[in-house]
Amino acid sequence: MLVRLGLLLTALAVAAPRALPSQVRTLRVGQTVRDSLVKGDAKFPDGSHYKLYGFLGAKGDTVNIDLTSDDFDANLVVADAAGNRLALNDDGGENCNSRLTFVPPATGNYRVYANSSSQAELGDYRLSVAHGHATAASDSVCRGFGRVAGMIDVGQTITGTLTSDDPQLPGDSTYFERWILPVKANQAFTIDLISDEFDAYLLLTKGRGDKLVDNDDGGGGCNARIVYTATDGHPLRVVVNTASQPKRQTGRFTLRVTEGESTVDSKGNCRLNNVARNTQTLQQAASAPPSTGPRAPVPIIRVGETVNGALTSSDSLYPDNSYFKFYQFTAPAGRPVTIDLSSHDFDPVLIVRGEDLDNSIINDDGGPGCYARISRTFPSTGPYRILVNTTSSPERQTGRFSLSITDGSKPVQEGSAATADCQSASASSSVAASTASHAIAVGQTQQGTLTRNDVLLTSDSTYAQPWTIHGTAGTTITIDLESDAFDSYLFLRGPGIAGGSNFQDDDSGGNCHARLTAIFPQTGEYEIVVNTSLGEHFATGPFTLSVTSGSKPKSVARCTRSSQ
Repeated sequence: MLVRLGLLLTALAVAAPRALPSQVRTLRVGQTVRDSLVKGDAKFPDGSHYKLYGFLGAKGDTVNIDLTSDDFDANLVVADAAGNRLALNDDGGENCNSRLTFVPPATGNYRVYANSSSQAELGDYRLSVAHGHATAASDSVCRGFGRVAGMIDVGQTITGTLTSDDPQLPGDSTYFERWILPVKANQAFTIDLISDEFDAYLLLTKGRGDKLVDNDDGGGGCNARIVYTATDGHPLRVVVNTASQPKRQTGRFTLRVTEGESTVDSKGNCRLNNVARNTQTLQQAASAPPSTGPRAPVPIIRVGETVNGALTSSDSLYPDNSYFKFYQFTAPAGRPVTIDLSSHDFDPVLIVRGEDLDNSIINDDGGPGCYARISRTFPSTGPYRILVNTTSSPERQTGRFSLSITDGSKPVQEGSAATADCQSASASSSVAASTASHAIAVGQTQQGTLTRNDVLLTSDSTYAQPWTIHGTAGTTITIDLESDAFDSYLFLRGPGIAGGSNFQDDDSGGNCHARLTAIFPQTGEYEIVVNTSLGEHFATGPFTLSVTSGSKPKSVARCTRSSQ
């Protein structure tokens, strides 16, 4: 506050001779005015906007001045006609509003500056001047506004850095910055927060910090994206933040606001989770010997080269317990290239990241067999980063690999075709074994895991695992399938069942769990098929399967589980 007072004193001295009569609005004692701070208003050296008012004060008269706003943290300055500061108040009123009592030392003209406490703040306010003493505020602690980093307009892109000098959210010890966003009523826009150095998190709030919407990984990868339509013309606040784990993440970011609505990735594909920013992590990830400088460089691979390396237990580890290494390459301008990652020791995953890529490019089985492949023309020369990675199951895979970049495009297998090729190349025997080894009886509860070695249903790209059960004609059973890893789906097949909704279920168990009550049409061997919902392509994970005698009620609640 002392620094700000000094700036204001200097600013007032400089501003005084420049204040033309047309710039000074007349204000009478006993009057209330409503107005707005806008981008075109004058600024103090600290970047805060103000409007200037003049009123006639009588010597010895007591005047109460109030400045209130829900859009910005109000700040009041009173000066004489020459610009010499006589009184100043920030939070003398309640709820971050300003209030002061002023006694003119002489009869004459005085100035009132309707100001904000931070740079770039804008919005509506109410200014009143009345006779008498100001009522003491019951609570003068300011909550909700706080320090502002700057302003960003729709159509603008800025770059910045979250540092340990930024404020922290008290609830989770994450650093953040506030940016003012001027908007128009009914204006639709998209906000993107992009960083290779931390797991981005975005919030959009009103002036006092009331949250409107937030997002973690909606921009693809670990980037955040918010799509919103303003309900009015009050300025909003974009909060640049990080995921809560790990705590106190810092690093460079790009903040972009564009006109219109863009697609939000509802589930996200964040895998970096703040590993790229850590110097030691980069040193571990590099296969080259450490440099004599403060940092080991990221290894370079060029178009036309093949690099043979190995993932080891000393490499960097994702939260999904898969190891990875970094490589960097420069893309040719306007020409396609193909990146191939192959290994006989682990199931490879390729990830490419770059500042001009809207999302991380991730591929699992796009090459021959279980190899990974990315083939495309990149938007610029980069540089781009390649992450040599593995599938998350089994965990902590290691071994030798070959990474190559070649000129030109090559076919990339997508979806079920890619996975089927991988399965036929390396896991056909495992599939046969897994589909024949599961059995359950009425009255039992079994634990299981849906994996990539299970049967892939090519019609919807979901895995399926059959469990055999002996059924007696006319017997009623209830089957429950529960999982915290995927949205459960199950169906029953066997003698006398020709399909239909009576023998399959999605969410009747509540909380996105499946529950199916059925009557065996005949006596014989049936199959309970453990599956996932249509929207969860290639989902895997642990589950609990139980079969009880008799019927159970169905849940009518909608599945509202958040993205996993």
